[in-house]
This record gives sequence, C-alpha cells and structure tokens, in this order.
Amino acid sequence: KFSTFVCVALSLFIGSVILVSNYGSDWHVAQSTIYTSHRAFSRQKVETGVGVHIGFNGVNITLRAVPKNIFLEDINYNERFNWIEATDLKEEYREALIKGLPYPILTIAEYLSQDLEGFCWGRRYRLAGYYSGFLMWVAFSLWLLMNILLCTVPRYGAYCMQLTGGAMLSTNAVFVLLIPRKPLSIPFEGGHLSFRYGWCFWLVLVAGVVAILVGTTVAIIDTLFPNKFSTILEVDYDTPYSYFVGQDSNSLTKSGLVTQPATFSPDGAMPGPSQDGVDNAAYENDDSDVSTIFNGKRAVSLHSFGKFTQRETVRMGPVSPLNRRFPSMPRNVACHRFEEMSTDVQAAAMW
Repeated sequence: KFSTFVCVALSLFIGSVILVSNYGSDWHVAQSTIYTSHRAFSRQKVETGVGVHIGFNGVNITLRAVPKNIFLEDINYNERFNWIEATDLKEEYREALIKGLPYPILTIAEYLSQDLEGFCWGRRYRLAGYYSGFLMWVAFSLWLLMNILLCTVPRYGAYCMQLTGGAMLSTNAVFVLLIPRKPLSIPFEGGHLSFRYGWCFWLVLVAGVVAILVGTTVAIIDTLFPNKFSTILEVDYDTPYSYFVGQDSNSLTKSGLVTQPATFSPDGAMPGPSQDGVDNAAYENDDSDVSTIFNGKRAVSLHSFGKFTQRETVRMGPVSPLNRRFPSMPRNVACHRFEEMSTDVQAAAMW
C-alpha cells in the first residue's frame, strides 16, 4: 500500500506540474511599485504596482493602483501579449496603442516588441519558450508512458520516471540558456523592473529532481531486492509480475515464487512433479475436452469437431456407418446407401 501510494501521488504531482507549468506565465517575472501618469495629457501621477509575467507563449502585464489611491481612479489592468508567431507581438502592440492602454503597459510592450540591434529581448524570450515548451510536451509523453509501465512492469516504470525527470530538468536548462544574456531592466519613476525566475521554473526543477531520485531509488531496490517492490496496479493482482524482468529460474526458485515444481498428468486434470512449473488447469489447450454439456446434451463446435471425433475414435474404436430410417419407411426396412450417409472421420478431422 505504501509503494502504491507513493507511485500514484508522485505521478499525479508530476503530471499536474507539467500541465500547469506548460500553460503558466510565471517562468520569468518582475514586480515593482512606480509613480506614473495613467493617461495622456495628464500631469497627475498615481502610485501603482506593475508586474510582468513571462511564459512560453506570451507575457502578462498587470497594472493596479495601490489601496491608498484607489479612491482617485479605478486602475486594474491585466493585458496579455502573445508571441506564438514572429510578428504577433508587434501587431498586438499596435492594437494596444489604438486601444489607448496606460503608459506603463505600453512601455513594457514596446521593450519586448522591438527587435533592433540590442533590443532583442522579445525574440530571445520567444525562442526560449518555443524549445522549452517542446521539451515540456516530451516530458508529458514520457509521463503517460510511465503510468502505463507502472501498471504493468513497475521496474520499467521507474526507468521511465527517471527519463521524465530528466526531460523536466532539460526544460529548465534550455530556458536558462536561451533567455536574454543581458538581463532586461525597465526603469520607471520611483522604481525599475528587474526580472527573476518565477514559481513555474522552481516547481519544474523540484518535480524533476524528485522524479529522478524516486525513480533511481525504486530501480535500485528492485534490482538488489527483487521481491521488495510491488504495487496493486500490476496486471496480475497479488502476483509480483515485475520480478520476472531480467531474472532466471534460479532466482525465482530462491525467492519463493516456485516452491514446488509440478506438471499435469496425462489426462490434464491433476498436477504432478516436473521441471516446467505449474500450469493453469483452466486453460483450454489441445489436450482438453473440446465438447461442452448444453441442456443435458454434448455440444461440439464445427471448428473442434475433428478433434472430438479423433478422441472418440481412440476411446471407442472406429465409428461405424450410420443406418438411417425415413419416417415413411417401415421399421424393418433400412437404408443401405452407406456411401452417401456415412460419417467420414478423416474428412471431419480436416475440417
């Protein structure tokens, strides 16, 4: 129960982290309190809190007045600018100018939309988000495969858990390498915006490290102590299916999985001593009876009729031709056309 709880809880945690971080906007963040004018041709400066939240596919810019100035003006903005395509940010910046958004939001969007000489922050963030998002979807695919393997062969599920953690850590590494080398710093009156890693970055880092550590621990335990790790999610309940991976018959015998070799007697009913292990008596093989009892009568399918006739021939001797009597004929008169009405056992066996 403990191993099952650990596997299920860790799997849900990793999957949630992958999906939330992939669509989250807190990989690179910056917050500050500034004094700025809210609209054009206005000399009144309002103390507001501005925040920038950068994700894989875009940036969220928030602008909110501090509580002591809320009576002056209701300032509460949350604008998103996408950069899925190369020209999306410039087009959305142009639309923001037409809408007349506040100056702080337009200033930040202008810094990110420019792609001239040293002003390449938007392009670098878009490149980092593209490759990091690709690795995140790779980690999600490995997570799905990990869940399937944990339900079938837990040792291979542990190996795939390590690969999932490695893909998540690779996402962090690629994001760190591709973000702008020169940090983006936007000055405002009363403060400036300096960027740092957000909670999405740190959450993926923690989840990746935990996945690698747990996967490595499970793999080592299952290798050194083959019968110590099992879950209730396996294919055969109460059967340590994972122990058969990469192990020979001697280790299985020592671990207690094969306590007494057995086989079946010639009639396939009772087990006896053998070196082949224990077979399933309920499995229908070629030596089993191919007929069933239905409403007090023995029924044989057309596919199994040849086997049934061969078995009956060995048990009772050759089958004699059938003598048919028609209802309109007297009881003492029999039909002697044996060539047309006889049962050919060999022909039936060929069927």
